[in-house]
Amino acid sequence: MASEAGKDLLSASETARRLRLSVPHVYTMAAAGTLPSIKFGRAVRFEESAVEQFIQAHRRGKGKAA
Repeated sequence: MASEAGKDLLSASETARRLRLSVPHVYTMAAAGTLPSIKFGRAVRFEESAVEQFIQAHRRGKGKAA
């Protein structure tokens, strides 16, 4: 069960790829609280569902061409 606990956590590089941003920018957004993150010591992780919610919340046009 413990192995499933972190299954939906993404690294900064995985999150950056998903958002098509640089890794430093992802860290900056996490530090500012713009992008929800979890910090374990020096490691920063991102819940997959929170990243998807972030994308949906920042979607423009709601189906129209932006």
